[in-house]
Amino acid sequence: MKTAYILPVVATAATLMLAGCSSRHEPEAVAAANPTITYKYHGEQELLQANQNAQSYCVQYKSVPRTVRIERGSDPHVVVFECVPTSSVTTVQSFNPNTPYTYRTDEELLDNSRNAQAYCMAHGGQSVQTVTTASDGSRSVSYSCR
Repeated sequence: MKTAYILPVVATAATLMLAGCSSRHEPEAVAAANPTITYKYHGEQELLQANQNAQSYCVQYKSVPRTVRIERGSDPHVVVFECVPTSSVTTVQSFNPNTPYTYRTDEELLDNSRNAQAYCMAHGGQSVQTVTTASDGSRSVSYSCR
């Protein structure tokens, strides 16, 4: 009968010893990514619309869109935006509404658009853009706040 009483005690002691030997590790983050959204577009107007749509998408994350990549190798083109916290975005130093801004690339167009949007939002409005292509092929965009 003594064996019946010793067996539970040995089992309990073994469990406690194993629990004491187990290493205690905390989970380690190995990767993290901000939410992203991808759009297909044709031309500057659709690119600007994709940028506005990305802003609406990123609001749910209390973030603003930043361009990660633009692929112009095929038609339609592809733009990928990453939602970044507003604290990591620099503020607009100066911006003049109703002034045409010349741009050469889609990236420059998006940068100008974001500056205009930030300026207009800071002044209680929304930016409205007008894209123009001159006879010499140069492109410019003008913004107004409404």
